[in-house]
Amino acid sequence: MKYEDYRRNHVIVPGREDALDAFIRQDYKRMQHKVKNAYSSNSEDALTWSCFDMLEHLPLLNKIEALDDILSDSYAGNSPISLSEKGLKNSDVSIHVGKRYDAPNINESTEVDASIETPKALIFIEAKLYSAVSPACPPEKPHDQIARKLRIGLDTAYQSSSEFYFIFLDIAPLEKMNQRRSKAEVMEKSSGGYNDKWKSAWLFSYYKKGRASSLKPLEKALEGVAEKASIPKIAANMGWLTWADLFKCTLRAAINAK
Repeated sequence: MKYEDYRRNHVIVPGREDALDAFIRQDYKRMQHKVKNAYSSNSEDALTWSCFDMLEHLPLLNKIEALDDILSDSYAGNSPISLSEKGLKNSDVSIHVGKRYDAPNINESTEVDASIETPKALIFIEAKLYSAVSPACPPEKPHDQIARKLRIGLDTAYQSSSEFYFIFLDIAPLEKMNQRRSKAEVMEKSSGGYNDKWKSAWLFSYYKKGRASSLKPLEKALEGVAEKASIPKIAANMGWLTWADLFKCTLRAAINAK
């Protein structure tokens, strides 16, 4: 569905109208790629803004509670980080939508769908709705979309002595996406498009769980930055979140806001 007014396609915190306009018109590598999609009900950017910008403007205790719920769901109830245990002040916790990060040590940059910053943690959230991850396209893009986010996130976190976490946000649980793989591969030849979705789950699992009990794929993807962190630790800090869980956490936080 296409809306006549992009504001109809977003949840807007009162007073954030100008910020939303700036968000959809922001320039990245001389392109305003968000403007067209801002009117589409299939826009993952619109959903990402609607959830995370609202969370950013909640009272601190509600924000932290919501983020801890999101983190718990992202790591199957076993999150490696809890924000509520850190005694954070309001200025210590910031949520960004569409922020650009530059990693000077590896000369790479990326725009992150949503990110959470605290004095000791940096969390990147890669959001997908109906699209799949972008593959590597050497020589211009030697790394796929997941590897690129991991590399830049790790290098950025290293600069501020922070722990890095990476969460992939998609339409279905990881195990369900992987189960669809064989059927999707058959259908892909005739229909394509949506059936590439399994590739996101496969690539995420390829890095997080490795192959043949080895994390060599992740180590190779992080060449040039991996020496600054433990490969098993990086894999453990990779989480998977569904839109359904994000919506529930966001709605619950909005209802309970004080």
